[in-house]
Amino acid sequence: MSSNQRMFLSGVVEGFYGRPWTMEQRKVLFKREQKWGLNTYLYAPKDDYKHRMYWRELYTSEEAEQLITLISAAKEHNIEFIYAISPGLDITFSNPKEVAALKRKLSQVCKFGCRSFALLFDDIETEMCPADKEAFSSFADAQVFVTNQVYQHLQEPQNFLFCPTDYCAAFCTPNVSQSSYLHTVGEKLLPAIDILWTGPKVVSKDISVESIEEVSGVLRRPPVIWDNIHANDYDPQRMFMGPFKNRPTELIPKLRGVLTNPNCEFELNFVAIHTLATWCKSSMGQKDVAMDGEDQGSDYNPKEALQFALTDWLVEFGVADQPDVSRAGSGRAKKEQSDEEPMQTDEYVPGPRENPLYTAEPLTLQDLTLLAELFYLPYEYGPTALTMLQELQWLRGNSTAATFGPVVPENGKAREWRERSEHFEDLCAAVVRMFNRLSNAPNRTILYDLYNYICDIKSGVSLARAFVNSLGGRNPPPSQIINDDPEPWGFRGGLSGEFQRMLPCHGNRDLFRTPPATRVYTIRPCTPEDKSEVLRLYKEMQTETLEQTALIGDRLVDGQIAPSKHCDLVLEDETGICGFALALIDAKTAMDTSRYPETMLRDFPALMIIHIHPRVPDPNTAKRLISNMLALLQEAAAYSGRTTDRFSRHGNKALNNDL
Repeated sequence: MSSNQRMFLSGVVEGFYGRPWTMEQRKVLFKREQKWGLNTYLYAPKDDYKHRMYWRELYTSEEAEQLITLISAAKEHNIEFIYAISPGLDITFSNPKEVAALKRKLSQVCKFGCRSFALLFDDIETEMCPADKEAFSSFADAQVFVTNQVYQHLQEPQNFLFCPTDYCAAFCTPNVSQSSYLHTVGEKLLPAIDILWTGPKVVSKDISVESIEEVSGVLRRPPVIWDNIHANDYDPQRMFMGPFKNRPTELIPKLRGVLTNPNCEFELNFVAIHTLATWCKSSMGQKDVAMDGEDQGSDYNPKEALQFALTDWLVEFGVADQPDVSRAGSGRAKKEQSDEEPMQTDEYVPGPRENPLYTAEPLTLQDLTLLAELFYLPYEYGPTALTMLQELQWLRGNSTAATFGPVVPENGKAREWRERSEHFEDLCAAVVRMFNRLSNAPNRTILYDLYNYICDIKSGVSLARAFVNSLGGRNPPPSQIINDDPEPWGFRGGLSGEFQRMLPCHGNRDLFRTPPATRVYTIRPCTPEDKSEVLRLYKEMQTETLEQTALIGDRLVDGQIAPSKHCDLVLEDETGICGFALALIDAKTAMDTSRYPETMLRDFPALMIIHIHPRVPDPNTAKRLISNMLALLQEAAAYSGRTTDRFSRHGNKALNNDL
């Protein structure tokens, strides 16, 4: 049967690492897939031990009964059940007994009523054992040989999928069009066997028509997309609830199918699967939402698809899934009357001076929209999350404006800071309100899958909220922000986070708005030729507040006051000066002592001004510049006979705080 005559495979692959879904959850999935117009389920849970680790072992009678029931449930809902097996960890391709064991296992599943299969060779070592090296010219030859044999043994099943070891463009050497591995697969794999492909990367941000046309030419058939855009098994701190996107519907006629491999937590996949279904239906003219916007050249709008999915999901949150505790004892025999005080059965009404009864606020569509935007997609934050990050970045970078409110009449910059901080406060309050409403939703099953994530984001937002409040002087700075020994819940990352901070990497470069620092920086003494550039840089970075307020730092920069000897440094990258640090060891000589208390000048004897251009994104660069200047100040203080105690104490405290 040609690929054009077979149905387009659309649905879900349970192919993540971690706890597999339960049989009941899979049955719920089949109902949803049928309702939304999807048609396929690929059974491939990595940590089902008879799927991968112990693939040779046959199913017991109890396990067989469960699989038979599951396959029957899929058929009942018109879902094509594809059973996958992953023998690649330890199979010897050239050993006939190994191939026989593989055939025997799939024949057993065939007797359960399964008519579609998949053979997966993803995430395995590419080095062949000596016996296989003697028998096959390449790793691809070995895989193709076994796959073709199994396919023919099963008498050409209705659907048969093959997952290559090089299953995305990033794995191909040197590239897709020149990959000898893919060319061997394309040439030698039987034409009726479909090939799984994840796109440009394991987790692909975009999948273009051009990229699919390229790989289809090499494979000599259209691929089935195994889409990891919503997968979260690689990071336990993230889930993804954004819409299926960045896959134009023009891909449909160029593919054999699209299967999403979503979040590990079953209940968190409502949006992922629902929006995939909308994407599939919109390409066939079955539009559930108005398609007139975001993806140009496509009839699918991710934003509207997301709202459509969240509207349906909101209904699910309102369905109670726990037994009514008020009726828990209704089946027991009534006790005889006794002298014991009876249980409270009438409704409690608080008195006029007592606390009112707690009333849970109902969850809203706006709450779910906020939730989805906070946990959007691997390469993209939702609009509200992005706004919160931008606002916090601005408030932190312009925090000097907030300190002038109590001293001088509020100017434009201070007013802008206050208004934006109030907006940030409102956004934080919305997150806390969403958390509270979710926590009181009747459907506890969904809540329990969500809880760790929403608890974490609530905690993170609360810390940011307290930090902004401290910048604006609205309340004392919280200890968890400024204390060198915070509570464990006051920071994130654990040992894994510590390792990442120590390694020369910058995380996911596709995710952040500001590119990470990869260039070399030079810290050197400031020369007379540098002074004009330092002054230009300073004026470029001046805020409205600083322009209106005379500060001693201004006089250090414009030359009215000379910095102490050797206490002038510039930061330079390949394009020129991008920062500077100037210091005065004895600030009292340049300050009006009538305006500053003697105790302050005694505790803070030195003055330092530092400016770094926004094009320098790496905070460690700023730390190094400060560290160098503090060392020079200590050296100058020691040379002049002044105590270095205070420089060390205050300097170390500054460096220990994140910049």
